[in-house]
Amino acid sequence: MDTGTVAVVNPLFCAPYPIDLAFTSKSPNFVRRGGLTAVDSAGKVLFRAKDSFLGGFTQLQDAAGHTLLTMKAKRMSVHGRWQAFAGDGTEAPDLLFSVKKSSYLQFHEEWVVYLAANTKEDECDFKIKGSYRKKNFTIYRGDSSSVVAQLTKKHKLNVLPKSHAFGATISPNCDYSFITALIAIFRMVYSGNGNVEGAVIGSAVDVGTSNMFRS
Repeated sequence: MDTGTVAVVNPLFCAPYPIDLAFTSKSPNFVRRGGLTAVDSAGKVLFRAKDSFLGGFTQLQDAAGHTLLTMKAKRMSVHGRWQAFAGDGTEAPDLLFSVKKSSYLQFHEEWVVYLAANTKEDECDFKIKGSYRKKNFTIYRGDSSSVVAQLTKKHKLNVLPKSHAFGATISPNCDYSFITALIAIFRMVYSGNGNVEGAVIGSAVDVGTSNMFRS
């Protein structure tokens, strides 16, 4: 994998300096809950996640309302795999990346991300360690110690109440729309609508055991 810019969704969302974002699921008046919103240090809304809990998917939109990604849980996955597709697509040619638990049985939370070009999945492109529930996890590049983003319970910005939002620090040259997409996926997963326990979803089909346990 390229050791320079991490542009998974779009290189336009890569900055040559660290970026701090705040994430909230409150509406602008902070009274009721809404979809996940990502805000920058100037208070500008960068992204919104439009959730479909009944459909088990979420879409990441930019500030203008254009759909950047459609993210959905994969059927028949024992590892709770989610897939992210470009735009409104949900077919294989549109796949950008997938994320799943690193193993079926876990004592500590650990997830791995595979880019679409990494079809063999012998090594992950990114690894996520920590706890989304506690708003404390780190995203690493592959199996290295190189940090691309850090999720924190308290954000560093002055544009949102601390009690209504959490934060993330994204490393230079890392696609912050990609990081936001991962956070949107975990929000769905840990809401109970994203196959977090890795149970096989859907009716039984004739699939090879090795393929199923890799999913």
